[in-house]
Amino acid sequence: MRGLVRPIGSAWTRRAGVETRDHGGLRPYSSDEQWRTETVPRILLLLAMLAYALYFGRFSIGKFEAFFSPGFDLGIFDQGVWLLSRFREPFVTIMGLNLFADHATYILFLLVPFYWIWPSAHVLLVAQTLALAVAAIPVFLLARKALRSSWFALFPVVGYLLMPAVGWLNLENFHPDSFEVPLLLGAVYFVCVRRWRPFLAMVVLLLAVKEDVPLLVVPLGLWVALKYDRRIGLVTVYLAALWFFVTVFFVQPGLSGVGPAKLDAFRIPFGGLKGLAATAWEEPWQVAAQMLSADKVKYLIQLFAPLLLLPLLSEFTLVAVPVLVMNLLSTFLYQYNIRYHYTSLLVAGLMAAAIFALEKAPRLSGRRILAVGLCVAAIWSAGLWGPFQWSQVPEGVPDPQGPEAAALREAIALIPEDAVVCARSRFTTHLTHREEIYDYPTPFWAAYWGDNSMRGKRLPEADRVEYVLERPDRMQGPAAEIWPTLADEGFVPIYSKEGVVLLKRVGPTTQGGGSP
Repeated sequence: MRGLVRPIGSAWTRRAGVETRDHGGLRPYSSDEQWRTETVPRILLLLAMLAYALYFGRFSIGKFEAFFSPGFDLGIFDQGVWLLSRFREPFVTIMGLNLFADHATYILFLLVPFYWIWPSAHVLLVAQTLALAVAAIPVFLLARKALRSSWFALFPVVGYLLMPAVGWLNLENFHPDSFEVPLLLGAVYFVCVRRWRPFLAMVVLLLAVKEDVPLLVVPLGLWVALKYDRRIGLVTVYLAALWFFVTVFFVQPGLSGVGPAKLDAFRIPFGGLKGLAATAWEEPWQVAAQMLSADKVKYLIQLFAPLLLLPLLSEFTLVAVPVLVMNLLSTFLYQYNIRYHYTSLLVAGLMAAAIFALEKAPRLSGRRILAVGLCVAAIWSAGLWGPFQWSQVPEGVPDPQGPEAAALREAIALIPEDAVVCARSRFTTHLTHREEIYDYPTPFWAAYWGDNSMRGKRLPEADRVEYVLERPDRMQGPAAEIWPTLADEGFVPIYSKEGVVLLKRVGPTTQGGGSP
């Protein structure tokens, strides 16, 4: 971004060197001043980003190496991107759907070339961490404009990097939603400097992350149209609306075989859209109660408190309101919990709103005091709700060199690369580079498969399974009930250590009518 080369201002000069406002005018820095006021803060910005990336990159990769990253969702994306990199249909057998039938995550095509060089789930985890770290750059640029100081711009940067929701987003397996944070913040920055081509590029990439992104991009376009450029704003609204219509009503139903948005319809309260609309009209207090339960009020506090409640003072927060309302209405626990990826658009939108709120302070000294306060609030919130090891609710640190992990590596080494495998969810992520990998007890007892219409049934794919990798001592429910019957299907144990058991099919099945 060119903003790292010269400061943002309402006017520019063509002279060489860095320039800044001085009592309403512009003057060039001397070389010593440039070093102190611009170069050193930029170095500190890069160091903060590096520290964040190293901390969370090591953490997320460590979880994966310790076999604590489940198939839902890291394994889904890893198998999907691997299949794309091999020019195969991305039908993800972990969930029983085409990768793009579940969500319109077309931005994943940008990661395919990396799988040609390094075919590993590490690519996804590293990309996610880097994306969230890079988002600190537009935060810095926006804050520098508001605070007229690169030094004070570092306070909102630290605040962003310590936001509890950002940390949890980074550690919740892998989700393309993480890319929404730098893309949205980048789009907002380009609006502020009126660079419309890169702004539209950010919008296009943002829409390619997920089908629900238009919920934010449409109001973003309206904001641009009202405050900056009517034509660009309306083009943004049109692109977002068209993308939503095409993906939700045509592409995803065509790939999944079910009606528009049917896969996620269970999240809508009061029996679906019609029931929600009727309740909102006849008993609006019921809708309000749905949105303001104790858990959801806590969710709101955990989103706004790290930002010193500043977004409440900015009209830009209205851009994020549709996403916030959708999360508060949802019956799906993950959507109103900061530990899950449904905060991605809100993190970026509310961060931008907080910086815009800083600009409203009548005095520059007041803005800077609020920026410091934002940083302090973020540190306090990180201690209360963040995943850091020094917080009150730290994320667990599994041991990648522990006895279970070592046993799993030995067992996986016995499985041929092209074998059809069924494994415990957190084991599947190390077995996804094949055309068929199933999340036990699927396919012997279908769970979270396809549109879930086959739940509890034995799938035909069960007859093709050659290996089963599990921890029988930790199974319960249908998984535990199915396990003893696998012997009748010709499976025998070929490895057992540290509770890890690997079964291999060596005989014909007595169920399903055939042998592998």
